[in-house]
Amino acid sequence: MPTALELARRALTADAAKALDPLAQLGFADPVQALETLDRIGGPPQSAPLPALALAELAATGRPDEGLRQLLRLAVAYGPRGLFSHLEADPILCQRLVQVVSHSTFLADILVRDFEFLLWLLVETPHLVEPLERSTLRQILRTDIGHVSEFEERLEVLRRVHRREFLRIGTAEILGTKPVAQIGKELADLADVVVEVALETCQHDLWQEHGHPLDERGRPARFLVVGLGKYGGQELNYSSDIDLIFVWDGEGETLPEGEGTPLENSEFFRRLSQRLVQVLTEATKEGFFYRVDMRLRPEGTSGTLTHSLRASWTYYETRGELWERQMLIKARRVAGSRTLGEQYAAMLRPFIYPAHFHSAPHEEIRRIKERIEASIRERPRGENNIKLQAGGIRDIEFIVQCLQLLYGGIQPQVRSHNTLAAIDRLAEVVSPKGAMKAALTAAEASALKNAYEFFRRVENLLQIASGRPDYAIPEDAQALRALALVMGCEDARAFSAALSGHRLRVRRLFAALFYGDTAAPRSPTWLLEVENGSAAAKADLVERGFVDGAAAHRRLQRLAAMGLLLSGGRVHFEALLPELLNSLAAAPDPDQGLLRFTQLVEAYGAPGALYSLLQEHTGFRTLIIAICGSSRFLADLLRRDPALLDSLVGQAGWGLESGPARGDLRAIARMQNKSLLRIGADDLMGLATEEETFLRLTELGEDVLQAVYRLAWGPLVRRWGKPRNRQGRDVRFVVLAAGKFGGREVDFGSDLDLFFVYEGDGKTRRGVPNSVFFTEFSQRLIALLAEGGLYSVDARLRPEGASAPMAISLVGYRRYLAQRAATWERMALSRARQVAGDAEFGGRVLRAIERFVYSREVEAALVVQMQEMRQRMEPQGKRQTRINIKRGPGGIVDIEFVAQVLVLKWGYRDRELRVGSTRHALQLLVEQGYLDPERGRFLLAAYEYLRAVEKGMRLASERASDALPTGRELEILSRALGTEDVEAFEDEVETCMRQTRRVFSAVFAELTD
Repeated sequence: MPTALELARRALTADAAKALDPLAQLGFADPVQALETLDRIGGPPQSAPLPALALAELAATGRPDEGLRQLLRLAVAYGPRGLFSHLEADPILCQRLVQVVSHSTFLADILVRDFEFLLWLLVETPHLVEPLERSTLRQILRTDIGHVSEFEERLEVLRRVHRREFLRIGTAEILGTKPVAQIGKELADLADVVVEVALETCQHDLWQEHGHPLDERGRPARFLVVGLGKYGGQELNYSSDIDLIFVWDGEGETLPEGEGTPLENSEFFRRLSQRLVQVLTEATKEGFFYRVDMRLRPEGTSGTLTHSLRASWTYYETRGELWERQMLIKARRVAGSRTLGEQYAAMLRPFIYPAHFHSAPHEEIRRIKERIEASIRERPRGENNIKLQAGGIRDIEFIVQCLQLLYGGIQPQVRSHNTLAAIDRLAEVVSPKGAMKAALTAAEASALKNAYEFFRRVENLLQIASGRPDYAIPEDAQALRALALVMGCEDARAFSAALSGHRLRVRRLFAALFYGDTAAPRSPTWLLEVENGSAAAKADLVERGFVDGAAAHRRLQRLAAMGLLLSGGRVHFEALLPELLNSLAAAPDPDQGLLRFTQLVEAYGAPGALYSLLQEHTGFRTLIIAICGSSRFLADLLRRDPALLDSLVGQAGWGLESGPARGDLRAIARMQNKSLLRIGADDLMGLATEEETFLRLTELGEDVLQAVYRLAWGPLVRRWGKPRNRQGRDVRFVVLAAGKFGGREVDFGSDLDLFFVYEGDGKTRRGVPNSVFFTEFSQRLIALLAEGGLYSVDARLRPEGASAPMAISLVGYRRYLAQRAATWERMALSRARQVAGDAEFGGRVLRAIERFVYSREVEAALVVQMQEMRQRMEPQGKRQTRINIKRGPGGIVDIEFVAQVLVLKWGYRDRELRVGSTRHALQLLVEQGYLDPERGRFLLAAYEYLRAVEKGMRLASERASDALPTGRELEILSRALGTEDVEAFEDEVETCMRQTRRVFSAVFAELTD
């Protein structure tokens, strides 16, 4: 097998077609693009091609495509001849450069901007391996800026030096030449020197304006910059904020020279703090230093930017909380007065490390961590967060800090701001109770250190890749493999195994410290006691039927925690837990059921009270769990309006109430939701047949429409006056329904098919033509239905279709039916009926429609037109890839067409057949002998089956869809409809639709003979 170098030479010397294969073997995901990049790098003529060694080194990075793109940027910036001659002459430089630019766009940006830094790296070779002490770094920076005195120019030079040192440290990171602890220290040392020089620069500037601050005895007042968090712990990474606190000491005022303005020392140090933060965070052409986080100061964002030493002590002594003790473990002087720093540390020591705690810190630290984990679960890719996920960096820090708080009051040696140093010291001290046992065993300390070093190196590599605060393990296969390789792992699988192993060991130690060793009793309440991420809890819940046992466990613990808000709430939840788990396990989708139940409890706002209600009312409990487990549609209704829960406890108050509906769209919407919930609940619990459910939904649609009709009518009449004819009489109006609304077969989430007819021409009292009035009224009616979230309206069945005015006069409508209506509209209008407006006038309109629909027998030409129309309705192209139970071949529409064509054929002479309901029409056609009984029974059964599937899809989903779902959603639908075998369910649907299409084809063939 050829080596990478041989493949590289082959790729660089072969013609284009033959170069693709070696490039692919070198690991390029896009060999064609790589070849184009190589051509661009060499340029015409090919005077300075990429060295073969560089191409071979790219293969070893796991990110050759990205590395080659960055080399192109360097070649474009500096010319290939100069760049590649250096790489050809120095294999070590070649290897380093390829590694750096492949793994870090951030460092590549620095090199593109400052090419001389590449040659500087050659000189800096010792400092890529050996530690660079802070004193040496300070000397280097001061040498670089020593000749500059002007404020802004001095800062720009400092920014450039800061960027160069980032390149040095980052290169060592990628090459793996320094341990994690040293990298973190050098990054913190760099920040220390930057803050120190920036502080001196800002101080000097303010001294010139206001003089030196002196205390009341004439001595220099002092100022201190304290670093916290990773910065204080000398564990900084590449995109960390730096957490700071500013402290001053010495009441008095400044002593200006010349005409300067004196300031109170407190104001001087406030301005100094403000200016320092501005300097550190300000972005210029040379970049910026750091993001600064000041939220950890006393009183947080509501407090002043800087505090005196006395005010700081008063705050911590009287108001300091446990999390602040924990935070201040890492407090470290980073710039300013050394003596004030020592005084500040001594002042804080008894607060951070008391000899005794009134209550152990475990519980509060655990709650803080639980809140962190709950918050990251809401973030995209939160489960991949190396810092905050269970078993990650924060778990280690919390373990160490909790032990430091416990032991630090009597064991001074554990008081280290650095995590790794603290782990070592905790393994050396004995228990404060006197038992001959270390705070951490050697094995525990080793597990924590190994995990911390592994996690921090991963974190560093993620952040140096882009220069952004990234903590998420990549999901992209190539990016994960590249990370694995630079981490020294053989491949992505080995890396993932190592990561999981470290997380598991850390989480076990975290659980032992913060939860104790809890055995698992038989009652499922044990799930509420063990830590998040417990393997036993996850396995138990998976065995109960949950797909994501870990997520289910988190939700159960969240539900239990919410119960603590009311006395006894947790007890009520524990009593509910067995039935909740058993019922959800039997639901179509246990995971979504538990999620919906959790969302519902959160939306209700009083978890303990809801748990109490659920425990007291058996039927209510059964219904709520069933809704959450089986219907997203109904659960979302409850989540959006949790007050509806109270109505479900009893039976009263259902149906649309006309009182509030007359003047309040929100009241109409609420009563609609209330009715939808009851109809859906009865359907879900088997208390209503399919036909009863569709009829009740239809009646609800009528009630809502009529309420909105009243709401829309009044304001328009007050604005324009009532419409009248030429004789001065009121002109009447009617709203007609078609489709499933006309046939009284409305489903959950159905549109309303409507069209509008008014009695005749004329004007309102204010001279507005009736045509304008009724068109405006129709549009307003549709808009209110949509605005209230009540119904979508389909008005395309009106004369002339979607481009025509919304309302038409009766004279115009009769003329349209007589002269221009398409023959297929006979079928569509066979389901028309009045749903709002004047009843007597509606009867006149319906009689005109009836004469049009049933005036003559159906001819073969009309049947052919209907077949062609049906064919056009079938899904085409991409929409045809899934089974469409409504419009697909053999779907619901096939059955509706059969019923309607037969009703048209025989209804012109048999008035009893003139019904809009498909189910009723099929029954009558069989009873009257117009449809073969076997075919009729089959079509009835198929119609009921497909409508049940359609209803199941709409109840299970947030959006109406006619296409059968796939994958997990299909499995859920299958279970909801009583079939565990998803393949058998899909076969059953397809068989039903094939047989329906055969009957459809046979009926239409017979009608055209």
